[in-house]
Amino acid sequence: MITRCALLVLCLLTSLLTAPQALGVAANAEGKVTDPVPLLEYRTAGQVGWFWTLSQAEGNAAEGQYGMARQSTRLGFLRRQAFPGSQPVYRLRVADRSAYLLTASAGERQSLLDSGKFTEGGVLGYAAADRQAGTEVLYRMSNGAEWRAVPARRQADFLALGYRTDGPLGYVRPAFHRTGAIYFGTFDAKGNQSLIAGVKRVYQRDNDWWGGLRDFAGSGVPRNAWHWPQEDFTDREPAIGYYDDANPDTLRKHVAQAAGAGLRYFSFYWYWNPADGGAENYIEGLRAYLAANNRTDIDFNILTCLHPWSDGPVSLKLPLEQITKAANTIVDSYLTKSNYLRANDGRPIIGVCDARGVGNGTATAPHVADTRRFTDAIRARAREKLGEEVLITLNGVPPAGAGFDGSDCLGQFDESRSYQRYADNQRGFFRNYPGTLVRCATSDFDERPRIAISIPDPGPDPAKLRERFRWYPDADLPGFERLLDNVRTDIAESTRPSTVDNFVSLYAWNEWHEGGYVEPNKRDGCAYLDAVRRELGLTTGAGCVPNPT
Repeated sequence: MITRCALLVLCLLTSLLTAPQALGVAANAEGKVTDPVPLLEYRTAGQVGWFWTLSQAEGNAAEGQYGMARQSTRLGFLRRQAFPGSQPVYRLRVADRSAYLLTASAGERQSLLDSGKFTEGGVLGYAAADRQAGTEVLYRMSNGAEWRAVPARRQADFLALGYRTDGPLGYVRPAFHRTGAIYFGTFDAKGNQSLIAGVKRVYQRDNDWWGGLRDFAGSGVPRNAWHWPQEDFTDREPAIGYYDDANPDTLRKHVAQAAGAGLRYFSFYWYWNPADGGAENYIEGLRAYLAANNRTDIDFNILTCLHPWSDGPVSLKLPLEQITKAANTIVDSYLTKSNYLRANDGRPIIGVCDARGVGNGTATAPHVADTRRFTDAIRARAREKLGEEVLITLNGVPPAGAGFDGSDCLGQFDESRSYQRYADNQRGFFRNYPGTLVRCATSDFDERPRIAISIPDPGPDPAKLRERFRWYPDADLPGFERLLDNVRTDIAESTRPSTVDNFVSLYAWNEWHEGGYVEPNKRDGCAYLDAVRRELGLTTGAGCVPNPT
C-alpha cells in the first residue's frame, strides 16, 4: 500500500538517482564485487526522510555533497547483481519532491510509474525471493509520515512505535562475514632455504621443507618431539599429506577445502628479492594457485612482506630504486585478475604485513617517506593500468603520512603466553586500531617444531625454552570458538567505515611451522574450518571436505 508518506520521504537531488553514470569509475569498480554488501542508510538533511544505497560512492556523495547523516543501523546485506532465486529491490523517486520509495513488487513499481507521480530510480540491489540459509526478511514499514526499511528482528520494535508493515522487500543476510585465510606459499623446493638447510643439518634429510613437523608428528620418520615427548603433535600433518605447493593440484585441493567451508579468499604472502635488479620471491604457491583449475572458486589478494632482514642468502628488502618495479609487478601481475579481492566499495585490497624493509626502514620502524613512495607507486600504477583506486592496509597502526587507508592484523602472540587471555582480550586489541580495519583471528601460535632448525637448541631448561621459543600451552578449539565469537560481536557492534568492516582474516591457512593453521589436518580433520563456518555463520560452500579427490 502506498500512503501519503511517500511525499515526505527523503529529499535528495536527482543526480544521485543516476549514480552509476555520474559516479562512473567508482560504480564500475563496485560492480566487480559479487559477494553481498551492506545496505547503507542515511538520514536526510533536515531530518525529513531516509535514503538507502549499496553504493559507498553514492553514500559518500549523499553525505559529503547533500548533508545526509550516515546511520549505524544494520539492515542486512544484499547483492549488486541478480543471482538464482533473487528479486530486484527497486528505488523510485517522487517526481516533484526528489523523495524515494523502495519496493520489491514489479506491479507496484509499474503502477507508480504509470501514475506520473514517480520516476525511475533504478535497482537498489537484489534480495532472495524466498528464505535461504542465513537470511531473514527485510520489510518496508510506514507510520503515515515516513517509510523505513526494517529487518525482521526489529519489526516488533517498529510496530510498538506505531508503524505498520507495508510488505516484504525480500530475504537478506543479517550479516555476511567475508572470511579469508593467510596463505604461506613456501612449502616447495624454492621456498625457505635456511629452513631446508637446517633440516639437512639437524635431521640429515635433503630438500625437506617439512622438517621438524614430520619429526614432531612422527609421520614417516622416527618421532623426535625434543623436550616435549609426551605432547601430541599429530595435528602437524595436513589432511592431504605433506605437499608441494608448487603443484597446482595441491592448490586445487586447498581451494576446494576453503571454498567448501565458506571462506571467500586467500591472502598470499608476497616477498621481494633485490638481487640482480629485483624480482618477486617465494611465489611458487601463488603461481600454483593461479594455475589451479578451480581458482575462481575463491578470491585472492597480495600481502606484501618487506622485511628488514635476510633469509639466508636472500634479502627481503625493497631498495628505493626498485619501488616502481615492485609496485608495477604487483598491479600488472595480480590486480588485473578477475577474482582479485576487492573491498565492499570495489577497490582492490593490498595488504602490507611489514613495511620496515622499504628503502631506509630499520628493524624497529619503517621510513615513512620511503613507505609513502611505495604506496604512491602502487596507486599510480593502478590508476594507469586499471583506471581505479586501491585500498592499502598495514599490519599495525599506520604511521601518519605513509599512505595507508587502514589496518589489518596478522598472527598474534600474547606475551602472557595464554591463548585464553588472547581470546578474551581480542576486542580490546581491536580498539587500538582507529578507522578502517580488517579484523583477524589466530588459530594458534606454536613454533616449537622448528626449534633446532632455525636456532640452536637451548636444552631442557624451562626458562631458556620460554625465552627462545613462543607457544601457547593452553590453546584449544573452544578457545578458538570463543575468539571467533568475540570477532563476530565486535563486527556487529562496530561503527567503523563499512568498506571492509565485515572482513575477517584468519591466521593462517598453513603457517605450519608457527602453529597457525586452519587447513584440515590428519588428527582434527576439518574441526577448525567447521568452527569458523559455525561461529561466523558462513553459508557459501557445501561444507569442508578434509581430503578432496
